[in-house]
Amino acid sequence: MKIKEVKFYKSVDTIDEKVFFDERKEIVFIGRSNVGKSSLMNAIFNTKDLVHTSSKPWKTRRANIFLVNNKYYFTDLPWYGFAKMGKEKMEKIDGLISWYLEERKFTIKQVVLIIDSKIWAQESDIAMYKFLEDLELPKCIILSKVDRLSNNEIKKSLEHSEEIFFWQKITPISTQKNIWIRELLLLLGETLKN
Repeated sequence: MKIKEVKFYKSVDTIDEKVFFDERKEIVFIGRSNVGKSSLMNAIFNTKDLVHTSSKPWKTRRANIFLVNNKYYFTDLPWYGFAKMGKEKMEKIDGLISWYLEERKFTIKQVVLIIDSKIWAQESDIAMYKFLEDLELPKCIILSKVDRLSNNEIKKSLEHSEEIFFWQKITPISTQKNIWIRELLLLLGETLKN
């Protein structure tokens, strides 16, 4: 897939008066706090700061939607699993994520679930994976930040992730060294053809 044009489209939340309905095909990116989600999306878009990062996870409370090639949506969902933000804020974020995935179930062609290769899959990652399974959403699992690990550490992280996620294919990625970004783009392009 070649991305020729990308622009911020809109942000949505469960409290919006006008619920977001659209039949464009969509790719959704999701992961825990500080997993490298924004960096991955910027690498895919070949931009530096179109997808903004926040130093405070609780600041990101909306689904941010980007229009790609004037044809597809690539959506940045809020972080999940950040216990320090407090129960009430966590419940609001979880509510937004589940609402969005359920509302857009039939237009989402791929959920990119991003796992930090250094800290491995956490309970919240596993819960998210099971939720995606329940919704029968297509998904790919990305191990981020592999440039920070030795080859042996990458191998261990991959093996652990494959076991945790029932031998799903796991793709190691580094936005710093541009590892597997092109391959991910090819995968996403293929899924959008369906």
